[in-house]
Amino acid sequence: MTRAARLFAAAGLAVLLAGCASAPPVRPQAPALAIAPTPVPAGAGSIARLPIPVVPAPAPRDLWQRMRAGLAMPGCDADPRIVPMARMLVGDPNVFEQTLSTLRPMIALVQQAVEAAGIPSDFTLLPMVESGYRPDAVGPGNFIGMWQFDRGTARAAGMPLVPGYDGRRDPWISSVRATRMLARYGRDFDDWRLVVWAFNQGEWGIKRMLAQRGEPPANPALPDWPMNAPARDYLLRLMAYSCVIREPGRFDIHLPPSVPPAQLWLARLDAPLRPALAAHLAGLPAATVRMLNNGYLRDRMPADAPMHLLLPRAARQRFLDFYAQLPPRQWADFTRYRVQRSDSLLSLLPHLGNTDVQRLASINAIEPDAMLAPGTMLWLPKAQYQHALTRVGGASGVPVWHDVSTGESLWSLARRFRVTVGELRAWNHLHGNELRVGQRLRLDAPG
Repeated sequence: MTRAARLFAAAGLAVLLAGCASAPPVRPQAPALAIAPTPVPAGAGSIARLPIPVVPAPAPRDLWQRMRAGLAMPGCDADPRIVPMARMLVGDPNVFEQTLSTLRPMIALVQQAVEAAGIPSDFTLLPMVESGYRPDAVGPGNFIGMWQFDRGTARAAGMPLVPGYDGRRDPWISSVRATRMLARYGRDFDDWRLVVWAFNQGEWGIKRMLAQRGEPPANPALPDWPMNAPARDYLLRLMAYSCVIREPGRFDIHLPPSVPPAQLWLARLDAPLRPALAAHLAGLPAATVRMLNNGYLRDRMPADAPMHLLLPRAARQRFLDFYAQLPPRQWADFTRYRVQRSDSLLSLLPHLGNTDVQRLASINAIEPDAMLAPGTMLWLPKAQYQHALTRVGGASGVPVWHDVSTGESLWSLARRFRVTVGELRAWNHLHGNELRVGQRLRLDAPG
């Protein structure tokens, strides 16, 4: 990826991470709820038993101090090409500082995985070389995620790839598995420079070259092996980024302070929860939560995928307070409802008791008797969603609409809403059976 592309990607991620500080302070009264997974030994092989701890309290030193203490690559002056490359990568120091500031949450997350794997902090910067820390990055050859894995290497590294979930796009899972792979390479090669090349070019090619040429000496810093230009540039870029962290003043860089509110918080769940609903509960932009939890495709959390959420620490308490209002498995039943006409929650769901209406009103941050404008989006359990649609459908002249969700078909919708497939086709001018997620369908005959 070119420098311009990386800065563009980092800027895009920065816009989304900027939403991390937007959680409103208002929260309902609810009992505290702990969503902390049990750490497991590093050698555990099962995907379900990955160590997914809540992010611990900050170490006595800040992020940059920890990184500097863990650097192992040759220093800035070890090769005459390192400093010029670093200056090129930095470009405008003010822009670079802002990029680092907005990427701090992701950098800190990767540093945690690096420390757990026992490898040098230089590898915390590898996603900067690969993708600009973008979980949704897609490179040539369909290499995906912050670490740019293809499917075969991802499976070999133990990343779960199931329908509806791609572990390569999951910042935490991919970082845990990538750093474990790098740690294994470290044991195999005993030279972190070769580890970088093995990650970039494939371990077997580097092992063959090692068998032919023997271990490279410490000098030159960039081993004098017959590697292709992209591989040499790859290692040089990582050395250059390490140089900037090691000697920021040399490049007129003031590393931004690493403060706990900027950190991310990881919670393991007991049941699926749609990322869009999690964003609503946490008071965050849906795009921010989607980027942080990019492994879940089409806003779904499959039952056979790892169930956890990565959220800004600042949103932790609000999310817990809302999430505690219902048993975890009930949240999996929620869906979006679009208000069809001016109405209130009380009049939409008159069959519910006052406690249930109050709870749904709290979840949706509205008053139970507040009049809602047509088009207002609510989160409702599916049973109440269907009741609201049925009730509104009885009102003369008021069209009833439904937004298609993943897995729905004309047949399933016709059965649910007691109409025929032919009627759905006619009311929506459809000529086949194909539906797309998010498509709006009319569920009653035009007046």
